[in-house]
Amino acid sequence: MDRRFRIGERYRDTGSYRNSDDEFLRWIRGSLDSGIKNTGGIRDLSANRSDTPAALILVSNDSGVSQHDDPWEDTLAVNAGYISYWGDAKATNPYDESPKNQKIKTAFDRTASGRREDVPPVLVFRKPESGVVEFCGLCIPEYFEVRSYQDDTGTQIPNYLFHFSILNTQSVPVSWLHDRARMNDDGYAPDVWTQWIETGEVAQWPTGETLDQSGRVRRYETSETVVSGAFRDEMFDRYGNACTITGIREKDLLDLAHILPRSQHPDLAEHPENVLVLNSLHHRAFDAALFTIDSDYRIQTSPSFDPAHPFLRETILDRQGEQITFPSNVQIRSSFLEELNTGLSWL
Repeated sequence: MDRRFRIGERYRDTGSYRNSDDEFLRWIRGSLDSGIKNTGGIRDLSANRSDTPAALILVSNDSGVSQHDDPWEDTLAVNAGYISYWGDAKATNPYDESPKNQKIKTAFDRTASGRREDVPPVLVFRKPESGVVEFCGLCIPEYFEVRSYQDDTGTQIPNYLFHFSILNTQSVPVSWLHDRARMNDDGYAPDVWTQWIETGEVAQWPTGETLDQSGRVRRYETSETVVSGAFRDEMFDRYGNACTITGIREKDLLDLAHILPRSQHPDLAEHPENVLVLNSLHHRAFDAALFTIDSDYRIQTSPSFDPAHPFLRETILDRQGEQITFPSNVQIRSSFLEELNTGLSWL
């Protein structure tokens, strides 16, 4: 039987591979000697011939599904082709000592070093209700960061936030997972997986668009709200084709950063007072709320932001409270900044 997990389809999860009605644990185990455990959100399918997992299975609980309150909220932006998934961390289980986290981080480290053939496929599911999982896609690692939250005792709990791209394949054959577990055989792998292993090119769901491999960070915003080339060029001209934070003038490294996200405020997607020109790295840091700009146009940094790289420290952290000077023909609406910053717990 050609069993496949298909994006958007739901499968019965009884919690036991022995249950003939189970379409999750039972399918993944199949005729293997062992499958994945019914424990938590991060699970690995072991391989017979390697210490590297044959696959990583990540499960994200929808709000109210888990019996325990979870301060970490994953982002499952399937229609936009990306997923942000929180690792395993508690006060009693430091993020950098968690065996589950280490298995995911190893996949990211191997991706970054070009060892894609040693990276296990990542299958992400969401749990909309007890006894059911929904497939969100076959993913590859993009980048990770460390973020913190404050628990009830006031203790800062850091954790990994892993960012994945969803590959442009609607279904994943379970037989591929079994072959990887037995023989490390990718014969039944989706073409987009083989393409990524061989070339590093990421054909992203749902359009098959190939992500830029030039070092530029792709902006993850919904595809329904598009910024025109004319507006982008106009704003770049207003900013003198330079990053407003660093002064970087390499146009291929510059982005339009929206103060109020265009996915949530499509009417402001081309509002000239709702955009900044930033280089890709600082754009990512801005969207991740590692720093912001207050209504007096001063740089404010998150208390949890402690970059190791001197460039980020010099251009953001060491400039805490510094007022930004914009070009004379640029205006930023302070009310947009106020609305953005109202949602930041640390400000």
